[in-house]
Amino acid sequence: MTLRAPDEHGMTRAGEYRALQRIEEELAAALEPHALIEAGRVTGRGMRTFHYYGPARDGIAHAVAGVMSRHAEYIYSALEASDPLWAIYTNYLYPDEQQLAFANDMKALQVLLDAGDDLAKARPIEHTISFDDPEKRDSFARAMAHKGYRVAIDAAGNDVRCAKLDTIDPFKITEMRLALTTLAEEFGGDYSGWSTTIQG
Repeated sequence: MTLRAPDEHGMTRAGEYRALQRIEEELAAALEPHALIEAGRVTGRGMRTFHYYGPARDGIAHAVAGVMSRHAEYIYSALEASDPLWAIYTNYLYPDEQQLAFANDMKALQVLLDAGDDLAKARPIEHTISFDDPEKRDSFARAMAHKGYRVAIDAAGNDVRCAKLDTIDPFKITEMRLALTTLAEEFGGDYSGWSTTIQG
């Protein structure tokens, strides 16, 4: 299905999110009587695809057409393929560690957008890295301070929170996460995630 108003990265904008959610809900309701279950959805390059698994039955294309007739503003196509080993799911839909982290990033960004956040506004973005050794923790904290991050160490544990003022978008947050994950691993730590504040 072609997105009506993708952003510059080919992803969903906040204004279109609810319409796509409604279509997904209606498709699930229409296909459930045919014993089809949704295995995943993929968004990118200005498209959103929904993937369902189930038995081959008559009437599925008609059910999809019935839903999409209520959303005539969208261009779509429905394809059917035999996949008894669930190869599409295991090789394409099922996320590896990095894909899962990216999906969680996108969910967090969507929460910000739903709350009316202006992603173009700079705000503190805080990252948390966990250590099992105080010396490694302190070495990492010093390194991050030298890189211009505001650093705080959890006195009750071995977490380091480092924050920097920046704007946020799907590619930038992914770049930050990957860079800090790699750096944390060099110091023997584990990247735990990021957080920020809503900017209206």
